[in-house]
Amino acid sequence: MDSGKLVSFPRFRGTNITPAWSPDGTQIIFSSSMQGNPELYVTDVNGGRPKRLTIANGASMSPAWNPKTGQTIAFVSDRDGVPHLFLSNADGTNATKLDLEDKGYVIDPAWSPNGQLLAFSWRRPSGNYDLYVMDAASRQIVELTRDAGRNERPSWAPDGRHIVFESTRGGTRQIWVMLADGSQAHQLTTTSHNESPNWSPK
Repeated sequence: MDSGKLVSFPRFRGTNITPAWSPDGTQIIFSSSMQGNPELYVTDVNGGRPKRLTIANGASMSPAWNPKTGQTIAFVSDRDGVPHLFLSNADGTNATKLDLEDKGYVIDPAWSPNGQLLAFSWRRPSGNYDLYVMDAASRQIVELTRDAGRNERPSWAPDGRHIVFESTRGGTRQIWVMLADGSQAHQLTTTSHNESPNWSPK
């Protein structure tokens, strides 16, 4: 970011998407189809020695590393037919699916800075895409948006009090921000289509 220059990174076979940094900045976790199904891999920042973390009959993607502990990752996998939210150890072991009440499917997990809350977009059977926050310890879930367009890609502010996200509630896909309890939502972008916000951690 200081120089504005791109840094070289290896070209792995297949499709390589949804990268995420480790909390200490020494590793990158991402989804890759280099060996067939899209699975999660972790590598150092130079792309050396990629290590496969998941092995499943389905696609695993959108990993999010717990920024506080560095010991847990959340990710999305459709190994059971539709995308579900999973938690696992950072080395890929002990992957556990988080069952949600009325099914649908989950995408875009994002940890709060304190590592206690997990925001995500949940497409429920009604067809609505809304944002939710889950307490990782108690598994209690709070709905942040309701029936206001398609809401996706949450990203936390460093203070843990705000969430930026994309929404179609105004007719086009734009960037919005709200308090972490879902209140005081207001629009940040107005022209063209804007998506996939990512709040700088500092």
